[in-house]
Formats: sequence, C-alpha cells, structure tokens
Amino acid sequence: MKDWFYEKFVRKNPRVQKAYETYVQGHLEEHQRSRLKHWLVLLALSWKYRRSQIKRLHTLTLVRQKGSSAKLRMEWIPGACCYNLYVSQDGLQYKFYEKTRKSVCTVGNLNSDKMYFFKFKVSMDGKRYSDFSEVLTVSTVKNQELFFMKKLAQSESAGMTSGASSAQDTERKKREGKRLLYGRILEEGQAEISWEPVPKALHYNLYRSEEGGKYKFLIQTEESSYTDKNIKSGTAYIYLLKYTLNGKKYQEFPHILKLTAPGEKFLKKNSGRLYEKGAESQGSNRISVMNFAKGLMSYDVVSFDVFDTLLFRPFSTPSDLFMLVGERLDIMDFTQIRLQAEEEARQKNRLLRGNREVTLLEIYQLVAQETGIDPQKGADLEFSVECELCWANPYMLEVFHILAAQGKTLVALSDMYLSKELLTRLLSLKGYEDFDQVMVSCDYNCSKRDGGLFELLKEQYSGRIVHIGDNRISDIEKAKEKGLDARFYQNVNEAGNVFRARDMSRLAGSAYRGIVNARLHSGYQQYSPYYEVGFVYTGIYVMGFCQWIYRYVQEHKIEKILFLAREGDLYQKIFHTMYPDIPTEYILWSRIGVVKTIVEKNRHPYLLQIVHHKANTLYKSKIGTLFERTGIGELKKYLPDYRIKAEEFLMPENEKIVRQLLIEHWEEVCGCYSRDQELIRQYLTRKTGDAKSVAVVDVGWSGNNVLQVKYLLEQVYGLNCQAHCLLAAARNVNDTYMAAMIQKEEVKTYIFSNMQNKGLHDAHQEENHRLNSFFFEILTQSCTPTFLGFDKQGRFLYDIPEVENYEKNREIHQGALDFVKEYQSRFRNFPYMMDISGHDAYMPFQYFSRNLLWMKKYFGGYIFGRDLFATQEKAVMESVEEVMKKAGIWEGRS
Repeated sequence: MKDWFYEKFVRKNPRVQKAYETYVQGHLEEHQRSRLKHWLVLLALSWKYRRSQIKRLHTLTLVRQKGSSAKLRMEWIPGACCYNLYVSQDGLQYKFYEKTRKSVCTVGNLNSDKMYFFKFKVSMDGKRYSDFSEVLTVSTVKNQELFFMKKLAQSESAGMTSGASSAQDTERKKREGKRLLYGRILEEGQAEISWEPVPKALHYNLYRSEEGGKYKFLIQTEESSYTDKNIKSGTAYIYLLKYTLNGKKYQEFPHILKLTAPGEKFLKKNSGRLYEKGAESQGSNRISVMNFAKGLMSYDVVSFDVFDTLLFRPFSTPSDLFMLVGERLDIMDFTQIRLQAEEEARQKNRLLRGNREVTLLEIYQLVAQETGIDPQKGADLEFSVECELCWANPYMLEVFHILAAQGKTLVALSDMYLSKELLTRLLSLKGYEDFDQVMVSCDYNCSKRDGGLFELLKEQYSGRIVHIGDNRISDIEKAKEKGLDARFYQNVNEAGNVFRARDMSRLAGSAYRGIVNARLHSGYQQYSPYYEVGFVYTGIYVMGFCQWIYRYVQEHKIEKILFLAREGDLYQKIFHTMYPDIPTEYILWSRIGVVKTIVEKNRHPYLLQIVHHKANTLYKSKIGTLFERTGIGELKKYLPDYRIKAEEFLMPENEKIVRQLLIEHWEEVCGCYSRDQELIRQYLTRKTGDAKSVAVVDVGWSGNNVLQVKYLLEQVYGLNCQAHCLLAAARNVNDTYMAAMIQKEEVKTYIFSNMQNKGLHDAHQEENHRLNSFFFEILTQSCTPTFLGFDKQGRFLYDIPEVENYEKNREIHQGALDFVKEYQSRFRNFPYMMDISGHDAYMPFQYFSRNLLWMKKYFGGYIFGRDLFATQEKAVMESVEEVMKKAGIWEGRS
C-alpha cells in the first residue's frame, strides 16, 4: 500500500519527488517520529504541483507599497524551510537580498524614480534551492511615461553612436580591451598571476609557455589569482588565460602576460633573500597603531576582515591547522580529506543555490562520508582547535580598542564557513568584544569577493564606511567597487615568507614561519637586527636542542644537566624556561681548561692547542711569554739547553724543538698543573653534587670538552656518577678524529655528525671556507669572557672580555627567549609540536649563512680574543670582518 501510494503521488511527478525527498533529507529525525506530518506535506505538494501546475514558476506578488518600502508575498510552499529573495535594477543581474523563513517579507530603502525587479528561490532543507520564481516589478517612478521616454531616448542615442554595433557591444569591447593579466615574482621559484574577474564567468583556465614553447595547461579555477610555484630562475614565461560563461565555449583574455624569473643569485636549495635595508620588522613600512587609528576617525563605521587581519593562526599556510585536527581525530591524510570536502561542498552549493558559500557542518557532512566520523563532533573539534590556536593581532587589537573608545560602529566582515555565532565567540575569546555586528558569508549566501556582503553592509549602516583587510581583491578592490573606502593591511606571511628558510618539514616549517612572520610583520613593534637574529635564527635551534636534551634526560633518568660555557649560558636559560623543575648547572669550561686537566692522560690536545696552533697563528707569541701565561714558567730554565731564547717568537720553524723540550720534561709540565687540577676537581665535584647521573652539554664540535668532563668524573675522581655526552653538532678536523666515539654512541648529537644527517655535516664543513662553526657560535655567544682556569690565589681566571659585543649578545638572547615563549604559548596544548628535528633546527641558520649580507653588515665589527689567553705582550682582538677577509669571503656574495 505504501509503495503504491508513493509510486502514484511521488515518482510519477518529478517536481513533487524532488521537493518531497529534499524535505525528508532535511528532516530525517522528524521523519522517523512524525510520519503523519510528512504525509500531509506530501499531499499538499501533490496538489500544489498537480499535473496542470507542474511546469509553472512560483509566484511573487506585491501586497502593499508605501513610500520607500514594499511588502511582498512569495508563494507558500508546504514544508518549505526558507526563502531567499533576490533583487535587480536592470532585470539582468540579480543580487541576494534576504533570507527568511516566512513567505511574506518587507523590503525597504527603495530609492525614488527607480525600477526594481524581485524573484526568489525556496529550499526544503536549508541547503538545496529551487529554480527562480517569476519576476515581480516594483516601481517607485512617479511619472512612468516620462521614465520610459528617457530610457528610449538613451537607447536611441546609443544606437546612433554605435554604427553597425550596439552601444552595449562597444562598451563590452572596451571592458574586454582593458582586461589585463598581472604578474609578480614572489620569491625564487614562485610567481603570482592575477586578473580582473569577468562577470558571470564560471571558471578560468590558465596556460603557460616556457621559453617560447607550446602552451601547457596549469589550472582550472574559479578564483581570480593563482600562484605558480614551479618557475625556474632566468627563464622567460608567457601566461594565457581563458574563461567560460557556460562551461562549453571558452574565450581568451585579450592580453597575455610575459614574465621572466630573475637569474639565480642563490645557487643552493635553502638560500635566498635577507632584508637589506635594516631590521626586517622595519621593512613593512606600517604606520604606528595610533596613526592608523587616527586615519579612521573621520568614518562612522569601520569594518574589519577577520582572519589574517584581526586574528592570526600560527602557520604560514592556514590549512596546516587541519593536520592538528587530524591528529586529534587519529585520521591519516585528514588535511586532504578536509580540503577536498570543502571544495566539493562549495561546488555542490554553487549548483544547488547559485553560490559557493558553505557552513562548517556542511563540510563535515562530506568528511563524514569519507571517514565515518560524526559530522557535528568533527565540526565542534575543528572549532575548538581554532579557539586554541588563534590569537589576536596585537596591532589590530589596539586599533580596535581605540576606535571602540571613540564610539565608532565596528563590524566584522568575513568570507568564512564559521557561522556568525561561532565567529562571534572566537572574536570575543580573543579580546574583540564590542562589535556591533559580525557578518559572515555562509549566513548570507554572498561574500566580500562577489560584493554581496558589502552591499548588505551599506544597506544596514549609513554614514561614511571604511573596510580593512589583507586581500587585495576581496577586501580592497571589491569594497571600492561598492563605493566604500578601504585600507590594505598586508598579510604577514605574504610579507615575510620571502625571507624565510626553505627545506623544512611541512608542519614544523609552517609553524616556524607563521610565528616569525607574525612577530616581525604585524607592525605592532619594531626590533633591532640582533633581536631578530635571536628570534628568527637562534630560537628554533636552541628550543629544539633543549627539547631533545629533555627527552634524552627523561629516557635515561638523568638527575642533573651540566651546561658547558660559553654557549651553555643561553642553553641553560632556555632549558630552564621550558623545564624549570629539572636541576641544571652552568659550568665554566674551555679548551684551555681541558688541556690542563688531562695532560697526564693525553699529551696530544695540549701540544696541539699550546704549541701547534700558536706557532701557526697570524699573531705570534714570544716563547717566554707563552710559557708564563700558560702556567709552565718553571720550564723557561731549559730554553738555553735547546738553543731557544725567551724573546724568540714561536714559529713553524722552531715548533718541533719547543715540542721536544716539553715532551722531554713532561712530568714537570704535569706538575705545573697539579694545583689547577685540584681546584677543577673541587669545582666539578661541587657542581655535580650527589647526582648519580649527569648530562654534559656543549655546542660541539670535536667533543673534547664533554668527553674530558666524563673522563674526570668517572675515572679520575672516581665519583659514583655516570656522565652522558650531548652535543648540538659534531664537526671533526678529519674523518677519523672521533669516529669510534660517535660509532660507539659515547657522544650523542642533535643536529649532525659524520654518521647522522651527514649531508648537513658535509655542507657545514665545506661552505664558507670552513667558517660555519665560527658563525654558528655567534648565535649563542654569552656575555662573559672565556674561562682559563685559576690564578695563584685560586680565583677564576678569564681571558680578555669582548665587552663591545655584550649588549648585542643580550639582544640575541632576548630574541631567542621570546621565540621559545611565543612558540610554547601557541602550541601549549600540542606538546608534540615542540619536537623539532635537528634538520629543521639547522635550516634557518643554513639559510642565514648562505647569504652573508647580515653577517657582514651587523657582525663584521664583532671582536674576539683570537690570541689564546693573551699569550702576547699585548693582547690582540680580531674582528669578524678580519676573519672573513683572511678566509676570502668578505668580498664575495652577500
């Protein structure tokens, strides 16, 4: 009986079937509970769309017109969920006017002496819409005869001037002749192509020719811009654009675009530009917050774009947030599933209701089909992740509060799938609580990009209106087209990505770039170049190193961490910021301290540092002075026996005879350091305390420092304490230097060694004439001089302090600390985001070191006591510029 009834009243009438099945799909729970209601809806639809009425359009009638308003009645449809009303002034191009649940509505603000055309669509489920109704004409023209005579006169005048073609054709050709393609190089390997939108175009096809070759298809898109991410430096390209109005016939833009990518200045993969005119934060040329706010005081209404203007996400690519959503859902490849679902939902809505606007729930209904998750739970989870990760742009937040205090009407305008309710909650959570209204494209089925939201804004507010946003087309051009003023706020990632390191992993790289770009390019504050070095290049490396140390300490149940001077100063500060509950000590240490403590174990480091390096350095030392300053003055009495004078300089020519003197009197050399050894024993024992296991941490490079501390604690002092040796990186003077220790894993490395990340190890060694380790240490220099040992009274003995560098070092440290605090703050609920691989940690420094511009400009004057513990009559300080000139890289690339 049921099947017979359904066959007779539904399936035989396609219009009834479409309306009823759509209604049921939108009310599935109700369908199970209240079948009687649904049968009544079906009977009513069957009568409304009976055979004699099956092809007619829905009717729209004028109930009453008074002054500038009119009351309209849309045909009542049984079971209808909502009606969308559209308006036109030329009868050709219709714009969305209002969405209502009732079939009767009132339209206002009708201008005098105008003709208005209305029609509507009806939806049975709130998602899919019917075809347009018949058209209703509403006139506010007082003298219709005169009105039509003017129109006729205008038409005839246009016909007279057009000759064979009409005025409309002429105007159309003029418009087409002005349609242009625009292009600009964003960075090495990328170009942005944009064009003026064509009214009613369904989509565009973009083609590219390389070096005069054949055109190849690039992409089909409904947008009016595209980023070509695969261009080669020094190559000439031609871009051709086609568009279609019906999906079948394509027309070419009247102009082509020619672009030539600049020649490749930076030959290596992870290399590129640094900001050349000063600190990068000063490069955006944003005016101050107060001046920006002052420029808005003449307006009655200020409208803000939301994402990338009012709110920031901690990623350079916003959709990377979906990876964190996918992790919480435990679904692999979730980002692609989520992006495809959104695009499918937009395509579906374009066909069903003539626009591409979607809600978050509609997207997750399609995600659910692919994954099986509950759509509402998925949508709620994504919104909660947005709430956790987004933060207020400090620049715009202050502008917002200044304007609110002045009583300005403030509106948020967003092309977004989050509803007004959700977006209002998010804005309020981040400090934006005084908006008069929040208008979102998915609620109105129109957007900024199509101009509909700006039309609604104008209809709801009078007075002078200005809109602020980061998109040149949807926020600026479209606002101006609708008669609004606009203020462009450049997207921070667009401004900063060109200066960021490449070749990082997708998630960590996006997070790093997003946080750095937001800090440097929001316009809220400007920083010094040294602060930026800390924030951009030092912070991520030290943070990743400290997280790696923490994991190692946890896995091996280590009780205390010993950070060796001088890089250990910053390591300890940041580690304590990240993990304040783990005991740490800062240990004064240096190569000189090492060689004094192990003279009885191994002569080689001592002879290498004290004799060979001093004999071959640029600044020579007198042998007598060298012996005195290194604590072996008692051995000067043997100099005459070897035909050496105390006033003689140590040179390669007499290096062997000095070595022979020391070797033949080695017991006395050891005796000279017995006091130093005892003082160091007391110092290390005190620092180690009762710990049964310690991690000894240093920057690198040979591992001598950490290995010798291990040797002293475990073998010489006989402490019941196991020492673990941890280095940021290991770089050896040759392939055999500490190969066995690395192979045995007696020394662990974070970034690279000749066994781990060997490609990075080799590049680090080979580039910049082997000065990369020197540059790397500049990023973490402390504000204390090098530790040399102890004087005769048992006090700490230091090398000459490089006080000229200290203020700059403090700024670098502050920048690094601020990066770590910012990164931790953004990802506090996602602890796995703290796991930065050694490769990712090194990439910003590698990018920095492959463009020596900043090294020359800001660090050329950095000075170092290159003469080992002032063994000359007069200590010599050497600058970075002098070191680079001797290496032959000062005059090279920048």
